[in-house]
Amino acid sequence: MKPVLWKKIVGVLAVVFVLLLVAFLFFADNPEQQATYDLNHDGIMENYHLARGKLTVTQPNGINWSSPSEWNVQSFALDDITGDGNPELVMLLWKQGSFDRHKPLWQKQEKNNYSCHLFVYRLIENKLIPRWCSSALDRPIKSFTVKKDSSGKAFLAIEEGYCSTYCFGRPIIWGKEHSNWTWKQWGFYRI
Repeated sequence: MKPVLWKKIVGVLAVVFVLLLVAFLFFADNPEQQATYDLNHDGIMENYHLARGKLTVTQPNGINWSSPSEWNVQSFALDDITGDGNPELVMLLWKQGSFDRHKPLWQKQEKNNYSCHLFVYRLIENKLIPRWCSSALDRPIKSFTVKKDSSGKAFLAIEEGYCSTYCFGRPIIWGKEHSNWTWKQWGFYRI
């Protein structure tokens, strides 16, 4: 095959690949998820609705909360993941920056890359309060579910990727590995 023809074929394939990627990013549906749960044990169920990266939590005459617009929430779960008898809201999300306003002392400057985070919130007196929020995860999470071990203790069954990028408002994650995470005192650990 002549070098000029080969270059044209590679160029056409590259254009087709880019167009398919753009079509996927713009037209693929974001995950949608709904649940009802009584997270604060007040006898009134809250409604949890995730659509287009935004999570809303509502309750008649009670809570009316929405995730911040700068978050892209991918999924959530409701369970006692910390094992203290109080259920929590666990969110998998992408946001800009590794930390929030509470940057560690040893960190000179915040990196503003989009990164994957795992947040745990509690509902106390109709207010969602952060219990634990991860900094940027080294290996992004593709998905997670809450499972129980033989003793009934909850853990996270995680599907992680090896590396990622954030493009057109969507995370793109390469590779996958399965792991289980359990809560120990102040954070999650692989088991």
